[in-house]
Amino acid sequence: MASNTTVTLSGDQLNAITIAPVGTYLFPVEKEELGSISFDEDPNTVQAESTLLGAAATEKLASNTLARAQALYDTNGVSKAELEQDLSAEETAEAALKSARYAVLALGETDDDIDQILAAGTIQAAQGVHSPPRWVLANVTESDVPLIQVGQPVQVKVTAFPDRVFAGTVSEIYATIDPNTHRMAVRCEVDDPKNELRVGMLATVVIEVSKPLEATAIPPNGVVREGDGTMTAWVTTDRKTFTQRIVKTGLKEDGKVQILDGLKAGELAVTDGAVFLDNMLQAPSDD
Repeated sequence: MASNTTVTLSGDQLNAITIAPVGTYLFPVEKEELGSISFDEDPNTVQAESTLLGAAATEKLASNTLARAQALYDTNGVSKAELEQDLSAEETAEAALKSARYAVLALGETDDDIDQILAAGTIQAAQGVHSPPRWVLANVTESDVPLIQVGQPVQVKVTAFPDRVFAGTVSEIYATIDPNTHRMAVRCEVDDPKNELRVGMLATVVIEVSKPLEATAIPPNGVVREGDGTMTAWVTTDRKTFTQRIVKTGLKEDGKVQILDGLKAGELAVTDGAVFLDNMLQAPSDD
């Protein structure tokens, strides 16, 4: 496909096309993945809270054992070595409890949450300290793994509510890739103010992997795919004579096509009806 081929239109033919300056557009840089809705607690949080409860039980037992040993030691009921052993066990249990508490704090829980967990003796999900978050587990393709980071914004859609978008963020990236599907699980927390989501719903997850990219762009009707696979557009300086150019396209979003090469912002181009010019170019010369 040669470029710089020109076509001149008559007044009536000009009615078949639209001409406008080439502009720019902010293209979101996103990855679309498949996923499913889950109301389960984050496994890491459940594990940390379970460890906290176990450490608290061990510390309580060690503290009671030390208290008995101290009382018996005062009446020569146990030896000094036994008392020191129980004292060491209590100090170890106290350190383990403190470490377990720090681990839960690191996952975003508060001291008040932890106190309630310890008072109730159950993990937060079971006692209902707060309503469970809505999670979506996105199955990210292996090639997209390097682009995903914790904290990235996500938009979730489900078939039951095709016109609704549930906003959220990436909250955890799991460490392994399924050898059969070559996908990695990514956990995202989403807002569901009306409690519309249900466990097991299939979801489409769009992850914003970087800030929007400003780029040269024109509407899709200003671009034509030729028979050899190249993409072309038409430009003009006088709104009568049009020159065909080979262009390289990129992202597509909201009725805009990113132009990587071949057009510059501000140039006059055909934004609707490019195929009309293309057909004129290919028509027999006696038409």
